[in-house]
Amino acid sequence: MAHGQSYGKQHSCLWPFLCLLCLLAGLTACTVQDDAVRPIGGDSAEQASTAPPAPAAPPPGWVRRPPPSSSWSGTWSGRGGLAGSIGNLTSSVSSIGNGGTPASDNEPAPAGAMHVTVYYATDRQYQPSSHSYGWQPNRVAPHLSYGSVLVSVPDKRAPGELPLPPWYDVLSSDDAKKYVLIKASTRLSRADFLATVKARIQAAPERRAAFLYIHGYSNSFDDAARRTAQMAVDLDIGALPVFYSWPSKGSLAGYEFDQNAAEWTQAHLQAFLADFAEHSSATDIYIIAHSMGNRPMTLALASLLEKRPDLLPLFKQVVLAAPDINADVFREQIAPRFASLKLPATLYASANDKAIRASYNFADWDRIGDIRAPVIGIPGVELVDASAVIMNFMGHDYFASNRVLLTDIATMIKTGQRAKNRGGLKGIPSQAPQYWAFP
Repeated sequence: MAHGQSYGKQHSCLWPFLCLLCLLAGLTACTVQDDAVRPIGGDSAEQASTAPPAPAAPPPGWVRRPPPSSSWSGTWSGRGGLAGSIGNLTSSVSSIGNGGTPASDNEPAPAGAMHVTVYYATDRQYQPSSHSYGWQPNRVAPHLSYGSVLVSVPDKRAPGELPLPPWYDVLSSDDAKKYVLIKASTRLSRADFLATVKARIQAAPERRAAFLYIHGYSNSFDDAARRTAQMAVDLDIGALPVFYSWPSKGSLAGYEFDQNAAEWTQAHLQAFLADFAEHSSATDIYIIAHSMGNRPMTLALASLLEKRPDLLPLFKQVVLAAPDINADVFREQIAPRFASLKLPATLYASANDKAIRASYNFADWDRIGDIRAPVIGIPGVELVDASAVIMNFMGHDYFASNRVLLTDIATMIKTGQRAKNRGGLKGIPSQAPQYWAFP
């Protein structure tokens, strides 16, 4: 919780109730098992290289789309972003050879949709039989695999909307005008991944920027790709989208497994953050972590920057969205490290987040992403109360599904302004704010 004292066990912790909430959370997150991510070459562990080769000439642009026509296209056109997401149950998936030109550079977008590419690193185990990354961890060193995903995103889609084909819509589930679809995927060695990312970032018209997304509990690899795609288009921040996918089980009953997986992935995430910071050529790196994904992110980032303070200037903004972290652990062990490093970190919390409330019921311990009176500020981290914004039933993905939140995050990233200088937020108390809130 974000407040200073525990509110106690006010009601019983019924397992069926928790399961229902988790199921609804999964539905809210649109957890869909798509067709397959096609294999491209061998596993990254067999292709690892100590240094990336010289990058090939990058394509002229990142996002392929027709001129925007919707009423919100001026601000939310996504012209500065790259993205990736999951596909539907029937769409065909093309693939290319390892180390070649990504499929997104050659394949035209269908009418009524845009093509965007998102890059990934994952310590999930690759499954040759299904041509996808499953929930099992890759226990073979160096653990990480890399690649990119080409995604089709509908043009006529309001900010925050993430339309997926329902299971019953077999006939029109490949309609690019209606749904977010995976069109192709490319597996890359570490060297090719870093070379490709470096080329894309250096080709950016404005600045050398990237944002890294770390997903939360009950998310599949495809869920993470889908969310990265949506944020890349809606934030429109001109930064290369990359997601890190840890081996969440992606099921309503997988909470305990996911807790162990989030702990296991920390060392791999730390190594990836160091590698990306050193070799991607990005001078502006923005991190957005959601829910349980904040557990490995906060510890990995703090540990990395304490050992490598030379990398600190690269990390411009860190967003902790609805963090599912023990509140006392965060206040006593994590926030002080962030404060010492002077990391520009922003934590979004809500009193209407039913998934975070279910996490409390499961663990019987306050969560820092749950905010209720009395609210106490967090030294070293800007706390933003998002309880007033309109949310869906579970209220857990508000950071990416609500236009107000998207606007605030985009403004923070584009301008570097802290909460006191961003419009739309009020300080509480007004004279000497301990935290901030949406009116």
